[in-house]
Amino acid sequence: MSFFDFNDADQQRSGELIPDKIICKIQMTIRPGAAGPEGWLTPSNSSDAEYLNCEYTILEGPFANRKFWGNLVVSGGKQNDKGQSIAGEITRATLRAMLESSRNIQPSDMSDAACVKRRVESYSEFDGMIFIGKIGIEKGKDGYQDKNKLSVVITPDKKEYQTVMNGGTVSPASAPAGLGNVPPWASGPAASQQKTAAAHKSTIPPWAV
Repeated sequence: MSFFDFNDADQQRSGELIPDKIICKIQMTIRPGAAGPEGWLTPSNSSDAEYLNCEYTILEGPFANRKFWGNLVVSGGKQNDKGQSIAGEITRATLRAMLESSRNIQPSDMSDAACVKRRVESYSEFDGMIFIGKIGIEKGKDGYQDKNKLSVVITPDKKEYQTVMNGGTVSPASAPAGLGNVPPWASGPAASQQKTAAAHKSTIPPWAV
């Protein structure tokens, strides 16, 4: 008689959110959706928007290997008075900040060398990119739980940048010293955030469509 033995499987993670305003080193992975240039974009099911379907993995610190997810709208949705996608322009600013964080470019540096570093030939260059970011919490809607989100990318002009680049993690002033509220399973090499239905649901925020 054959059977599957689950005794050595990891115990189910409790699904606690990563605390708000944690600043750490993050790696972004893009899950291609077969749309846009080279198929890197994912089309919305409810509008003409196309977005980068992103998975973020924390690389260092007490939350190493934890994951969260988010969509970066590249085109479509509501437009500004110039006929440009509002969400798309926000994403362009975010992607620029990712390049600056990853490639150590000062945002104010407009030298020829810095401008070259801000150019990419494909969205594939963002797949696997490592940068410094601040994590936030997005309130759940329509029955879905709260979930983590990428709040802002930390660029080299910010004081937290070098701290994190040197292997540290910056926590909000309100967090207990040493982040003592981290559950035991969150500090091990196998730590990962439970993938809830909300995290996997490919949604576009209402303001983008």
